[in-house]
Amino acid sequence: MPTINIKKADLERLTNMPLEDEFIEEKFPMMGVEVEEIFEEDGEKVIQFSINPNRPDYLSVEGLARGFRGVIGIEIGLKRYDIERSDVKLYVEDVKTRPFIAMAMIKGIIIDDYVLESIINLQEKLHWVMGRDRKKVAIGIHDADKVKPPFYYKEVRGDEIKFVPLNSEEEMTPREILEKHEKGIKYAHLIKNDKFPIILDSEGNVLSMPPIINGELTRVTTETRNLIVDVTGTDKYAVEKTLNIIITALAERKYGKIHSVEVIKNENEKTLYPNLKEDILETTPDHINKVLGTNLTPGAIINYLRRCRLDAQFLDNKIKVYVPAYRVDMFGEVDIAEEVAIAYGYNRFSGDYPVIGTIGELNKLEKKCDFIREIMIGFGFYEVINLMLSNDNVLFKKMRLEDNNYIEVLKPASIEHRIVRKSILPLLMETLRLNKHKELPQKIFEIGDCVIIDKNAETRSRVVKKIAGVIIDNETNFNEIKSYVEGLLREIKIDYELDNFEHPSFIKGRCAKIIKDGKIIGYFGEIHPEVIINFELEFPVVGFEVEIE
Repeated sequence: MPTINIKKADLERLTNMPLEDEFIEEKFPMMGVEVEEIFEEDGEKVIQFSINPNRPDYLSVEGLARGFRGVIGIEIGLKRYDIERSDVKLYVEDVKTRPFIAMAMIKGIIIDDYVLESIINLQEKLHWVMGRDRKKVAIGIHDADKVKPPFYYKEVRGDEIKFVPLNSEEEMTPREILEKHEKGIKYAHLIKNDKFPIILDSEGNVLSMPPIINGELTRVTTETRNLIVDVTGTDKYAVEKTLNIIITALAERKYGKIHSVEVIKNENEKTLYPNLKEDILETTPDHINKVLGTNLTPGAIINYLRRCRLDAQFLDNKIKVYVPAYRVDMFGEVDIAEEVAIAYGYNRFSGDYPVIGTIGELNKLEKKCDFIREIMIGFGFYEVINLMLSNDNVLFKKMRLEDNNYIEVLKPASIEHRIVRKSILPLLMETLRLNKHKELPQKIFEIGDCVIIDKNAETRSRVVKKIAGVIIDNETNFNEIKSYVEGLLREIKIDYELDNFEHPSFIKGRCAKIIKDGKIIGYFGEIHPEVIINFELEFPVVGFEVEIE
């Protein structure tokens, strides 16, 4: 889960009350927010929170304080924000690479060091959680007094315009930014063809080149009093919700007032942002009580919902729930029940013993896995346990594989952990990389679940239990890994055949496949030198992977 560091003094300012460390550690978990640690940094107390990825509105001190005021009863109910209509307009041309944009303004805000740090941190965290590292959503926050409306969002050629990018002193073209600027190099892969999205003001000044970099001209400082927030991306819902999260967070600050911006596309499609209209969901008291195992009255349920900064009405035996525009995690009745449970207090729930008593025992497959563990340990291997989530660089690119047929997490906590693994072997290679300073030989294995696409399955995916192992040593070879694999297959009594196998991750002619009943159940061999170099290793590696079931 993503973590954020918050200055305790800033949190106290936004909650308008002193907060003891013990009180923080006791109350914030009631919101579903874990307090990782409280420490001192540069003479100030800092609190590190772990935030559930489904609550991006908690990724700022402003959002946390807003939720906390509700949980402890200082300020309950749905927070509504006034929006002042402005005459600022944003004209959008036909931008194909990132077609959606939303913009709004915050005027009169007082920005000190706390606020400036919060703005920067919220922007970066939302880039990860909502934006998938800017692929889906990119954010720009600007000093509004440095530019002149109306604004224009369009695409330009790589050498058509010049501006000074953030944290730079020289003017660059969009193409030069991709080649020279730190952010340009990092995010160059997000620019398709030779089309560069640009946001300009009426005088041709560049506010932003999304999703790469903002302009130095509109840098936000402690002298800034009026802000422009733009959000661009490939998904309209994500763009609009991200704008709502940022704008409502900034509006929590002293004197900050929201002002609208009219986005005009092709002169015939006009949208006023931000749209802070609440969503409406419905449930019944019976459903809430059935899910939670409680006996709450409609009034009690509504009170608990209001503590979660929602509003609700009871009419015709139904509870109508009003969800604020900055929430992205509520879609149905089960989400309403979760909010009630949070405010009610998880510590108040008690468990019941099952009506039928049974004697538990290990699943047959788990017994088999335990037996295999004993065999591998007997062979001198050490067991490791990796996460099931990784990324395409480790799972495919470094392994010399081209594969687009995988399952990706919709809202990952980290861009490095967004793809569900299909194979264990790449993660063992990554483990070797992280431990390359250790003495040789290293012999490790892992038994775990992999998930593969299966269109015939109800969930269109299937979980497969696999075992993989690797050896790194200056003298390891094909015969060594073959002896271990055959020893393992013999011990678990599998009838098999071996045949030559061409696999991009292995040296040609030094890889074999394992066949059982006409089906390939595994493979082994000498890892390709390019793969070894990709994982920053310096010695030969051999490995295997076999389906257990």
